[in-house]
Amino acid sequence: MDGRCSSGTGSDRYSSHESEDIMSMYFDFGSTGSTPSHDSSSGQSQSQEPVQKGGVRVSLACVPCRSRHVKCGAETPSCSRCLQDDKPCFYAKSRRGMRDKNAPQKRASMRETSRESPRSGPPYGGGHGGIYSNGGSSTVSYSRPPSDGSLSPTSSISRLSGKGTSTARLLDLYYNFFHKAHPYLLPQYHFRNRLHSDPESLKHLLPVMQYIGSLYALEVSSIELHAAAMSQLDVPNLPPNGFTVQMLLLTAIAVHCDGELEQGRAILDRAIYLALDLRMQSRAFATMERDPVLAESWRRTFWSLYISDAYFAAMRRAPMFTLHSIEADVEIPCEECDYEGIIPRSKTLDEYESRDFEDETPVFSSYAYLIDLVRISGSLLPLDTMPREYLESAVANADAMLVNWKLHLPKEKQSVVDKNEEIDEILFQAHNFLQILLVHIHRPLSRLYHSPIEKISHCAPPPPDHDTTTNEDKSYWLHTKKTLEAAEAAVNLYALPCSIINHTPLGICGIVLSTLANLSACAYVLTGSEWYRTRDRIRLGLGCLKTFSEVWEVSRRTEKETKQIARTVFAMPRPGMERAGVFGPPGGLKIWEPEVRVQDVTDLAVDWMAGMGEVSYERLFNGVEQGGWHGIGNVSG
Repeated sequence: MDGRCSSGTGSDRYSSHESEDIMSMYFDFGSTGSTPSHDSSSGQSQSQEPVQKGGVRVSLACVPCRSRHVKCGAETPSCSRCLQDDKPCFYAKSRRGMRDKNAPQKRASMRETSRESPRSGPPYGGGHGGIYSNGGSSTVSYSRPPSDGSLSPTSSISRLSGKGTSTARLLDLYYNFFHKAHPYLLPQYHFRNRLHSDPESLKHLLPVMQYIGSLYALEVSSIELHAAAMSQLDVPNLPPNGFTVQMLLLTAIAVHCDGELEQGRAILDRAIYLALDLRMQSRAFATMERDPVLAESWRRTFWSLYISDAYFAAMRRAPMFTLHSIEADVEIPCEECDYEGIIPRSKTLDEYESRDFEDETPVFSSYAYLIDLVRISGSLLPLDTMPREYLESAVANADAMLVNWKLHLPKEKQSVVDKNEEIDEILFQAHNFLQILLVHIHRPLSRLYHSPIEKISHCAPPPPDHDTTTNEDKSYWLHTKKTLEAAEAAVNLYALPCSIINHTPLGICGIVLSTLANLSACAYVLTGSEWYRTRDRIRLGLGCLKTFSEVWEVSRRTEKETKQIARTVFAMPRPGMERAGVFGPPGGLKIWEPEVRVQDVTDLAVDWMAGMGEVSYERLFNGVEQGGWHGIGNVSG
């Protein structure tokens, strides 16, 4: 997030107790203490009513501060933070004195019922439970039940286990775990108000949200909710509106990540065709909406379709994605904090394109930079089918485009962690996608061979048509270096202090591609300490897949496939001897030991490291004895 949306620094972040107090306004944690409970499913009880001057404090935080998860001074009529940020300040209407006196007994009874009836649903591979606490301000944690189906008393999510399967709870789960990485539906507060005032408009979207929310629940069976969600696809005469597009997009992502890749693609195509029929790619579709929050939701819906279309195409190794060729003038979505507050004037793509020529480069929303990167990716997809004689120059151009994207990022967008030490999920996707694209374009020209056993992975690309085992071009090793740097950076993003389960599951195949590149490096290239270091990155990648597998079937499958490949690699001898077999190139591995000088490398016709800072080629071509790149002799002067 840029400076406009940042509110304070890490010094005023909540303690766990303060954070729980704030979250208690959204959730009933089952405590019998004196903290008041607010039923967020009631649209009328949370009507926005400004507190008059001299009034009594009615809640722990104002609505804008709660929506941004920042500490609130709770002053009236406007808190100090809203005054500082020049935002309107208002409080949710208090429900003190309206609490059900029998609530503690009811909650205790529900908890006992949930313990006696363990979660029934599709079997999950591994059977391991776990707790993944959020790195942000929320204290809600994610956990799957242990293999025996019982609830762990130490699980922090057990506080939610007595709340049943109400719509309110499933929506809470959806917004806390899935919405952060796919923020195109209405913000939770606005969605609940619309659900109360106009439930008919959301009747097809709501079952899909409930199903996705149930995937993160402890004791909720997802079977019936899955059937209800999928039945929306068969409803005759679905209303041709933006909410139906949102329902189809959500369903496509959920079905894809449940392992039904072909069906997910078909549903996404259906969403795209409906969006084009409605002309959602036109600026007029959103600007005609009188509600600014809903207009922003329509803009986000189209661009989320655009991004998802690119992700699906990349995973299927398609040469293009549908919306890449569609001319769109939809305005750029705003920052997430503005979406949950006051919607600013929307900026256009033309403004974004001309940003680099301004005296002071303006900062755009995180969405703008992700959209730009996805637009670039559309021109990179055909590289898979390009003849060998044109591939080198095409990769050079592709690399230049990706490097330029990164070089022109403003300082505020160069890190996925903002000044409040929270993860910007849209920027996370952008930076992660950048590294995956770099792996995608450089590995075919590198020494990281595509072995036959990689074919068992649904995420692995097909091996290149050209023979890379005899290529002794000096740039060969630069492609290898760039591939490994990108693979390491992509996996390291998941080590940031944030719940992995909050990231988009569309990044699962990216984790696999990075891990396969690292496995190939351990099989062919690395020795010594670099070999062990890369093995740790492989373990991190497998750990990410294991975490995603607690929710998504596609991750369970890819985890098994990747582990099978890893077992094969680590059962074989280290680099340093010729070998052939299931993980080796045809005819065995040819160890390349060129007689090169540093000047020979730096005089390459293709300057691969342009714009990436000074590169120490001496370090790149260090001797094998120190551990590093196998097959390179000592550099002679």
